[in-house]
Parts: sequence; structure tokens; C-alpha cells
Amino acid sequence: MTAPPSPGSPGDGDEPSGPDLEIFRHALESSVEEMGVTLQRTAYSTNIKIRRDHTCALFDADLRHVAQHDVAPQHIGSLVSVIPRNVEPLLDELEPGDGFLINDPYRGAVHLPDVMLVSPVFDDEDADDPELIGVAANSAHHVDVGGSTAGGIPISTDLYQEGLVFPMVRAAEDWAYDDRIMSLVTRNVRDSEKRMGDYRAQLGANRIGVRRLRSLREEYGPEGLDRHLDALLDYTERRVRAAIADLPDGTYGASDEMDGDGVTGDPVPIALSITVDGDEMTLDFSGTASTNEGPLNCTPAMAFAGVMSVVMGFVGSDLPKNDGFYRPFEVVTPEDTMVNPREGAPVAGGWEVAMRAGELVAKAMADAVPEETIAATKGIICNVAYGGRDPRDGEEYVFYETVAGGYGARAERDGMDAVQTHFQNTANSPIEELETEIPLRVRRYELIADSAGAGRTRGGLGVRRDVEFYDHEATFSLLSDRAESDPWGLFGGRPGRRARYVVNPDTDPRPVNSKSTTTLDPGDVTSVQTPGGGGYGDPHERDPEAVARDVRNGVVSVEAARGEYGVVCDAEGTVDRAATEALRGSAETEGDGPAGESEGDGTDPEGGDPA
Repeated sequence: MTAPPSPGSPGDGDEPSGPDLEIFRHALESSVEEMGVTLQRTAYSTNIKIRRDHTCALFDADLRHVAQHDVAPQHIGSLVSVIPRNVEPLLDELEPGDGFLINDPYRGAVHLPDVMLVSPVFDDEDADDPELIGVAANSAHHVDVGGSTAGGIPISTDLYQEGLVFPMVRAAEDWAYDDRIMSLVTRNVRDSEKRMGDYRAQLGANRIGVRRLRSLREEYGPEGLDRHLDALLDYTERRVRAAIADLPDGTYGASDEMDGDGVTGDPVPIALSITVDGDEMTLDFSGTASTNEGPLNCTPAMAFAGVMSVVMGFVGSDLPKNDGFYRPFEVVTPEDTMVNPREGAPVAGGWEVAMRAGELVAKAMADAVPEETIAATKGIICNVAYGGRDPRDGEEYVFYETVAGGYGARAERDGMDAVQTHFQNTANSPIEELETEIPLRVRRYELIADSAGAGRTRGGLGVRRDVEFYDHEATFSLLSDRAESDPWGLFGGRPGRRARYVVNPDTDPRPVNSKSTTTLDPGDVTSVQTPGGGGYGDPHERDPEAVARDVRNGVVSVEAARGEYGVVCDAEGTVDRAATEALRGSAETEGDGPAGESEGDGTDPEGGDPA
């Protein structure tokens, strides 16, 4: 690999030196991290305070993206596209202490629950004619924004069924929300007290960002701040270009199919080609399905975040995330496709599309850098929402979460079990928190044996989460995928187990669609079973002792050890070496080895055996 260019050379005049620029970079990053901690610790909803489904960023006076909190990479695309497009027309109207709300997918944002708050940063809020020096912004996933179903993930056919749309509304002045505007907002959402608590947390986070950016300007001076920002963005660009230049030139493609869009059951194709040309990269979605009738559409900002979050893994995830990072990339999202839908189309399930787009980056790059890529992960966000009226106090509740799954195998390592993948960096929802806040009991929360795709290195395990609702009716909403397609393996690796979604899995199994809303009776149990990751390489090349260890740990059954890996062992994981060598040799002789891609996992795609 080529050594990365230095950030700056000592003694080059006014150009910031390497150590000086690194200190400046981390000062910026600590500022957005402090914004994020403020938002997290003052929020009311589990989705923000525990799962950390939010991010914070700073922009300079030219509306260039200069720093971002890395906790939720999926928000990279939205803030980058929203700020220049929507702040520039308002430059003459901005006042210190302003706060603008925006979530409009057709003005650069993503789906409606991800509500952004934007605040200008002035050098002196008390001056008669203060100078704009930047913008502080954050995005937080609100558990409810109105709409036809609790949790903001309806099976919608137009945008207006999905909730309130904010088109860049001045909702705060002098660091206080306008009661008239917020009363309109809270009257149209469920569990309004918690929603308002989250909006207040967003305002507090921006106030921290304003203070920190102003402090940096005071420390470095107006010209010094501009010089350091220019140098940081240019340094980032040089490093990214150097990393792209190390990749082999060429065009690499990948495609996949998603479950139906929630309205029709027809598979939905998604395609991506990646062209590496010197120190630039183009990612092109030509060949992807047209705008869907249902909510399986994503905005260009979502598609951008989906692919860039995985590209970062190939070019340097440790690099600063700023305007310089994005300069060498072009992302092509053809109009009237599900990655750039016609205006007014529903987008509630857009992150599912973005997640699959990220998967395709890893699949396409297998041809270019086979030792550095991964097999398919769970490949889903797995949006899950519950809503009802709490019998303990009569109050309405809403809960939203996403469930983890298997990570894809790599050339030298097994995939991780039970993790969120790619840009989805949200944390686990603890059982204790769930059962305290919501009238439910978590009946099962466990890894799914035999869900990992077999390979020389195996995929990670999927997760089963069973929840019982007692003493009341509730709604169970899903916007997910992978119930009808395999998380693919690479280079002879086998696919992971598909997702399954079932009501009352152990008593009267009733499979439900990956995109659906189901009314639950008191005592009903929902079972969300996420996919495992794909395997990498021929399973018959896996060390028999590694297979035996998985058998002892309950990861792989005795039957799967024999059928998938050609390893004969007992339930205690003791390997019969002679029988294993004979079985593997027989498979190679007969041409029945596991190499190649699977046509399926042998189960009913509508749910099959619900366990």
C-alpha cells in the first residue's frame, strides 16, 4: 500500500503543520462528540438515549461539511445534502439562537422519523451585525412522527401516510422552541411528552456545537480557522485519493433482489456498478427497479450513505468525515428509480434499500480485492415497531427498534454474531428497559444455531427475539427484508439462513410478511428471527477442530457439521478423523462439494419451521 500523504509539512509558511493540524482535527471531532453525548444523555426515548440513533455535525461558513459524530454513519448522507441546499437560501434571514426543523425527503433528507435540527453559528450573538461562521446540525430518529401506524414504518403508498413533513421550518428562536409550532407537532404524534423531550435534547446539542465552533474561531482567529479548515479538507482528500489509487482500475458489478415492496409481492431488483479510475470512484445504480408503489424507496441521500459507509471500509475508516472525503466520489442515482423516487413517493423503508446497496459494494469489490471484502451480512435494518395503550396507566405507548443479525465471513475470520452491520451502528435495546417501559415480556432472546453460512470461515449467527404482549391489544409493524432471498456466500461459501417473522411461533405459528402491520391479541407472541451472515470459501477447507468447537458451543449442530462441513463428530465435539477424511474425500470425488452459490436454504420462504 502507498504511504498516505502527510497532513502538512513543517516549515511550509502559513500552511498548518502535521501535529498542529492533527490537534485541530481532534478539537473539531471532540466538539461533535460532545454534541452527541449531550443529545444522548438528555433525550427521553430509548431509541436515542440507549440505542444512540442520532448524529451531530458541524459546517463552516461556506456550508462545507467539516466534522461529524461517527456514532450513526447512516446520517452522513442526509446532513451533507440538507445543509447546503436548504441553508443557503436563508442566509439573509438567519439569527443567533435559531433552530430549523427539516425531514423532507424531497429536500435532501431521508425518511420522516429522522428529523434534523439546524442552527446557525455566529461569531458574537450579542453584536449588532454578527458574522456567520458556520452551522451546527444534528439528526435524531424520532420513534413517532404521526402517520398511519405507530412507530413511523407504515405500509404506505404515498409520503403523507408516513407522518409530519418539515420543509425547513424555523421552530426555535433565541434558543427556545416556538410553543405554537411545537404544539402542532406534539398534537400529531403519539406519546407526545417523550417526543418533546427528544426535540429539546436536539436543541441542547446544537447549542453545544455553536459554543465549541465559536471557541475554535476565538483560539485560531478568523483567518487561522479558515486556513486550518482548508488544510484539513485538502489533507482528507489527498488521503482518500491515495487509497482509491491503490485499488485496481476497472468496473465491478453486483446485483440482488429484495422482497416485495409491501404492496406487491414481486421481487425488486437492485443493481450497482463500481468504476475505479485512477484516484476517483463512480458508483452507479443504473439497472435498479423503478419507483415502488409501496414504501421500499430511498432518497439519493440514503443511497449515498449506504454505499459510502462500506466504501469507507476499503479506503480508510479512520479518516475524517468531511467535504474532502467525498470529493473523489460520484454516486449516480437515476431518476424515478427506488434510489431516487419521483416526488411524493413513500420512503419509510428506504434504509432497507440503503443497507442492501452497501451489501452490493462488498459483493462487487470481491472481484477487485478478494482478501479485503466480506460475504453478505444480515443485509437488513429490520425495522420493528410496537404500539398500544398501556394497561398499567392507560397511556398510549410507541416503541421502535432494529434487531441485530449475522456479519459476513472474511478471508481469515468468521463473521461476528448478533451485530448491527455496515452503517447501522445502533446499540442493543436491553430487556430490562423494554419490560419496564412497555407492557411486554421478552420470552426468548438468543442466537440461532445453524443460521451462519458455512465456509472456510463461517458467517455470524442471526438472532431470535420473541416478545409477548399481555393484557391488551397491540400493533406489530415490520419494514424489513431477506425472508425470500439468501445472504450470499463468497468463493464457495454457503448462504446464511433467511429471516423469519412469525406470530405465536411455539403454539399456533402464523408467518407474517417482512413488510406488514399485524394486530395482536392479549397474550400473542411475536418472533423476529434475523438472517445469519454468508460464509467465505469452501466449507470442506475449514479446520475440523473449529467445526467441533462450534458444535460444543451450540453454534453448529452435529447434522450440519456433517452435511455442510463434511466433519463427523459427536455432540461433545469429538472429531472422528478417519470418518471425516473419508466423507470429505468422497464428496470431492463425486463432485458434491459445497462450492458455488446456493439456490436457497431449503426452508419455506414464508416462514417454514418457525423455530
